[in-house]
Amino acid sequence: MKLYHARFAQAQPGGSVVVHEDDFYLPDVTTVRRQLVNKGFYPINIWELKPSMFEWMDVRSRDWQLQLLRALRFQTVSTSAGTALLNIIEGEQTPARRLAFLPARTVLKGGGSFAEALKELKLMDAATMAIITAGERAGDLKGVIAHAIEHVEEKGKQYKAIMAALGWLSFDIINIIGAIWGAQFGFIPYLKKQGIKTTDMAAIEKFNRSIELVSWVNGTLIVVTTAIVVGGVFLAGSYWFNRHKPNHFASRLMMKTPLIAHYLRNVSIQDTSKLMTRLLRGKVPLADSIEIILESTVEPATRIYWTDCQKRVRSGIEPSRALGRWPMTKAECDQIATIQSVDQLSEVYDSIAEERHLMAKTDQRKIVIFGIMAMMVLFGATVLTMIYLLMIQNTGFLENLNQMRG
Repeated sequence: MKLYHARFAQAQPGGSVVVHEDDFYLPDVTTVRRQLVNKGFYPINIWELKPSMFEWMDVRSRDWQLQLLRALRFQTVSTSAGTALLNIIEGEQTPARRLAFLPARTVLKGGGSFAEALKELKLMDAATMAIITAGERAGDLKGVIAHAIEHVEEKGKQYKAIMAALGWLSFDIINIIGAIWGAQFGFIPYLKKQGIKTTDMAAIEKFNRSIELVSWVNGTLIVVTTAIVVGGVFLAGSYWFNRHKPNHFASRLMMKTPLIAHYLRNVSIQDTSKLMTRLLRGKVPLADSIEIILESTVEPATRIYWTDCQKRVRSGIEPSRALGRWPMTKAECDQIATIQSVDQLSEVYDSIAEERHLMAKTDQRKIVIFGIMAMMVLFGATVLTMIYLLMIQNTGFLENLNQMRG
């Protein structure tokens, strides 16, 4: 299916002709022309509409998702969800957004449901769509839109928290590498060129040995930091491209990485537990909820947990026994073991999400502290060697002045 814009003529009584324009979401130009002819119109010009290269910055952004859901929540107070969405589409003035709305508009005009129109919009993730679809089936669509808004907002907060922690670590690493490379290819060559201002051969030899020592120490730091960065980029790339394979070597290494693994695990469990709460409160069955969670889970330990839970639930094991296992803590497993109904299960996972949120904040602080300490150690080693070289250079300069006075 593609997006098309057509200009066509319509014959009027008395021989006059009126030219109209409209958008279509159809497989090809021939289908658009055939549809116009069947309605009694005369096609003039038809061309394909293509979204801009940077559509994700505005049309596919999280802010627009929230804006759309909030507008739907406001308008569904007095009208149906389908009519509310169609009113929003017809009232949109931005060309890029009108283009993105076109598939949903076509579904609604053709008699499709509200959930089908949102699915064609390709704006919401699988979890948000599951919440909305379940609400539509249960006849409580107005209520579940609020849960969908909470889910999108929570995803935004999680993304910002992860980017903040990893951003601090990246900032520290960039500063360390910049200082080491600047010293190796800037300051040390400058000292070599300036040399030592003395005629004492012993002092000159000592200065040259010190230059060689500092170059060797700094070169070692460059090799170590470069290896860490290259290895980290390779590991991150392998992990992302194989994110749905918990047994992949990158996933296994990620599960054993200090600080980062624990932080990502807490964030992932918090996110999936909160999502489970919203799905259960949105009347989504437990087995379907786990399936939806697996579609959006990439952290290895959390994915293994939900995969095993899915197998146990499908084999007929009670949820209180199927869901209480690693990587949940003993306290969390004890909470799960006490559930007697789906409502209680949603409350337990809501409590688990809150606990994991506090644990993730603690891990985030540890990552920042570790980054600062690593920067201080490596940067300090470079600075101390530079200070040592300057001391030798200044000592030689003073000796040369004394010789000139004598």
